[in-house]
This record gives sequence, structure tokens and C-alpha cells, in this order.
Amino acid sequence: MPPITALESRSLAENSSDIHQVEEVDNNIPVVTRAGVTLSKYRNQMAWRRNKVKELLARGYQQYDIANTLHISQPTISRDIHYIQTEMRKNAENYDKHRFELYRNNLLGLDEMIKKLWTIADSPKTDSKEKIKAIVLIGQFYRERLQLIRNEPCLIEQMKRIERMKQFSS
Repeated sequence: MPPITALESRSLAENSSDIHQVEEVDNNIPVVTRAGVTLSKYRNQMAWRRNKVKELLARGYQQYDIANTLHISQPTISRDIHYIQTEMRKNAENYDKHRFELYRNNLLGLDEMIKKLWTIADSPKTDSKEKIKAIVLIGQFYRERLQLIRNEPCLIEQMKRIERMKQFSS
């Protein structure tokens, strides 16, 4: 990766504390008065910097090395790393919550299908072939339900882990 030029590094804002005042100018575009950089440009620069920090971390660079490579202070790199780790935790939490909701919805859906199939199987209007098909499907759905229930302890452990992570980050 080629080193960052001094001009590029100067254009990168160190952190949000570098913004002293945001004013509205022509066409209601917010501009940072200190450097004359629009807020959206500042955010893009910060996202670029954080992506570079993430990339260099993945390559095994230490904070000090990243700071020297990007010509940015080490405390800023430290804040970026903290931000990156926080985002990763949030993404993991959201994924685990989503997975748990899918699990719950699958169980509820299977229960509903089993109920309807029992209604079909118990109905006096249903012929014997349809009853057999319904009973076969009931058996399949019970097996699927059992498989989901076997996976429940893993999901419960993940939810507990999420709660512990929330407590530690508070």
C-alpha cells in the first residue's frame, strides 16, 4: 500500500473535536468553518480513514505503525479502532437477534402448519389418501420442530452472550 501524502493526511480531519463550528451557507450546505470542508466530505474522509485503519489492522499493523503510515495521531487511531470494534459488536448483536427471531418464527409457523394438518386429518370430509398425506406431513414437521428445538440451547447461549456484552459496554 503506498504511503499517504502529507497533503492527503492534512485533508483528513483528525476527529469530530476538530469541527468547531458548522454554518449554513449557500443552498443550505453545511460547511465546517475551520477547514472549509463540507460535513458530508468530512464524513466520507472519516469513513475512508476508518476503512484504512481496518485494512492495516487486518495486515497486523500496530496502532503506532498505522498512525505513522496514515500521518494521523495515535489517539485518533485508538478512537477509530474503538469505533470499529463497537460497530462489529453491534453487527454481531443484530445478527444474533435476527437469527433468534427467525428461529422463533419458524417454530410458530411449524406449530400453525401442524394444527392445520391435524384439522385436515381429523375432518370426516377428508378422504383416506389425503389423511395419509396430512399425517406424513405432520411427521415431517414434528421432525423439523425437534431439530429446531435441539438447536435452541445454542441460541439461548448466544442471547446470554449478547446481554453480557451489553453489560460490559455500558
